[in-house]
Amino acid sequence: MELEKLLGDVQGLSYAYFAAPKNREVTPLIVSNYPSRWLKAYKNANYHLIDPIIHHGLKSCAPFAWSDALQACGNDKGLELFRRSSQYRICFGATFTLHDAGGMFSSLSLCDSGQQADFERRMADQQGQIQMALIRFHGRLLSLRTVDELFPESQNGPLSARELGVLKLVMMGKVYREIALMCAISERTVKFHMSNISEKLQVCNAKQAVYEAQRQGIL
Repeated sequence: MELEKLLGDVQGLSYAYFAAPKNREVTPLIVSNYPSRWLKAYKNANYHLIDPIIHHGLKSCAPFAWSDALQACGNDKGLELFRRSSQYRICFGATFTLHDAGGMFSSLSLCDSGQQADFERRMADQQGQIQMALIRFHGRLLSLRTVDELFPESQNGPLSARELGVLKLVMMGKVYREIALMCAISERTVKFHMSNISEKLQVCNAKQAVYEAQRQGIL
């Protein structure tokens, strides 16, 4: 697989790539060589919603050890989930994160059932290579599919990817003419998007839409 090729010398470890748009209730994209029974249970039960590793990753820009995430976890369900994963020899590991400009969150988790000290030393020695593997794999996915294609149900969320992009530019102080040029669409289309945004957020104008989107955590 392409991810395994990108990992190069780090091959041999168990890995899990996770990606999802922020502030969207969608089924995440998971690419992993974890035991199939655990992956099936994880996906079917939407365990990502209580996973302490994912929760910690959403707030972190730097790589972290799973022990750090567990120490910060105040959710009994999350801790129980982690205890359950240990039955599949998913016990200790490290996670690398990526928060891209399009509002996507992705992470690459690596774990080993061997000696923890050896694993931590390996992560420290190869953290640059692992972070670049995550960046390149994430970029490769987005070069092949749009966010809406990867997460079709996200189109039923508060805002589509295009609407979110337009609203971000409004938040930056861009006028409709500038937004049209930057997005390669007509000014009329920009106004159409803003009308839909205002309707979805139940506000009257662009300024209120920005405020409401920030209040809801969309921006």
